[in-house]
Amino acid sequence: MVSKHPDIQKIVVSLSTTDISLEPGQVAQLVVTMSNLQDGPDRLAIEVEGVDVEWYMIPVPAVNVAAGASVSERVLFKVARNSANLAGAYPFLLRVQAMETGEIGVAQATLTVKPFGSLQVEINPKRALATFVHPLNDFDVTVANMGNEDVNLQLFATDPDDDCAYEFDFDHLTLRPGQTEMVPLAVRPKVSAVLGGSQLYQFSATARSVDDSYLAGNVHGQIEKRALISPLVGIFGLLILLGAGLWMHFRPPAIRPIHINSFTSNLNRVVYGSSVLLSWDVSGTNPQIILQRRVGEDGQDVNDPGEQSKPVGVVAVKPDSPKTYFTLIVRGPNGQPEQKKDLAVAVDPPPTPPMPRISRFEADYQRIHPGDFVNLSFVAENCKDLILDPDAVHLNPNDMNHKVQPVETTVYALRGIPDSGQQKQVSKTITITVIPRDQCLADISSFAVKEKVIYVGSVVHLLYNVKNAHGLHISTDNNSLDRELDPRAKGVIDVQVDATTTFILKATDSAGLVSTRQATVVPTPKPVADPAPGTGTPPAGQAPPPVTNGQ
Repeated sequence: MVSKHPDIQKIVVSLSTTDISLEPGQVAQLVVTMSNLQDGPDRLAIEVEGVDVEWYMIPVPAVNVAAGASVSERVLFKVARNSANLAGAYPFLLRVQAMETGEIGVAQATLTVKPFGSLQVEINPKRALATFVHPLNDFDVTVANMGNEDVNLQLFATDPDDDCAYEFDFDHLTLRPGQTEMVPLAVRPKVSAVLGGSQLYQFSATARSVDDSYLAGNVHGQIEKRALISPLVGIFGLLILLGAGLWMHFRPPAIRPIHINSFTSNLNRVVYGSSVLLSWDVSGTNPQIILQRRVGEDGQDVNDPGEQSKPVGVVAVKPDSPKTYFTLIVRGPNGQPEQKKDLAVAVDPPPTPPMPRISRFEADYQRIHPGDFVNLSFVAENCKDLILDPDAVHLNPNDMNHKVQPVETTVYALRGIPDSGQQKQVSKTITITVIPRDQCLADISSFAVKEKVIYVGSVVHLLYNVKNAHGLHISTDNNSLDRELDPRAKGVIDVQVDATTTFILKATDSAGLVSTRQATVVPTPKPVADPAPGTGTPPAGQAPPPVTNGQ
């Protein structure tokens, strides 16, 4: 049926508020009221466009609404409290679409993410030693902005008794959300002692916001000051040196036996192409250290990564699938027995990349005049490249639109090139028909009567399918019907027929050209019911004539 309200908004959307202020980590609620002003019931679906899908949740994304009724549903907003979710205003569009008729209602609002501040300060090393010869020690102070807005910081360091001097390479810095900066800090005791014991100083390094004094972070460190010589240590050291000299003079050289203290990897299972770290700790005199690998239980041992020079070390390697065995071999001098230690790393195949897909390839017009532009819209997923044939035009998958100007009827094919060479290309095609300028763009592909048998006074259903029409009109040869139709509405008209009638459907395009189709209906009288048994012979029946659908 033709809508009784062709010129009004069919789906009306109203919001409980158009400005939502949200503290990261908290939840905000938006109430959406949807009014169905269509002539019939429909199922309304809610969509949010313009903000990250992880920021909102629609508990009831679609709801049935009767004609003329209104329904309210909620949209919940929650933004994680981390530096990736920047503070600021995010305009978005809330769209409600009728799933039966395609009617759309929209409303605009703004989501304001409030700022929050958080600082993390670390120092390396935690403790240092200041001697008479080397009183100056270098620390690395690392400051991380864990908030969601830029912060201007001032750095300073102090100790309770002001016994040390501190100097940053730079004491002011600006950090973006999530940014980490390392600042060198030089610390030395103000007084160095030649004689005396050791003394431990506690100090703290602080990063404080210039704009918000309540936003600060600090870390504690220690520096131990030792005198050049202490009386007791000096005497004791002299005795030790004397005894050590005598012992070293008379001691025969000793060879420490080799021993594998540890041989480990940071991962026991990895994905193909990933690296693991092998670490070892070997003790003994002049050990010879060799690392070998073997792929599979029956594989051959190879010297990879080979001989190592340090008794304690770490090396990065890439194991092969399905499992790689690494062997640490240690050999010592003077015929010591060889020592070995094995470990295995399982290797999983790489995950299968997602399949490429072209979920939409449409044209706003499929019949045009020569020289007219056509907008091709497309949505593609998991494609590293899109190619439009003919002419092999490379398209950006993120553009989603491309204009063409065919001069003749053309079949456009959109090919999606996958990220992986092991997957096949995907494609979709669409045909743009170019007709002469004196021909109407509006296309009445069908116009017919649904019923096969029609009686006088009965209602018939006229079915039609029209494309590219800007105007649509139906009339009859006997002036019993004269009506303008909505070219976007469903192609069904219900009409009562009392006599032979020819229906004329006219479609008008944007240039005013007209396309016409006809359908003729010849009704017959309703048949007389058969008489009761024994009352005589019924009159001979007459078969109803067929319905004529014109072109």
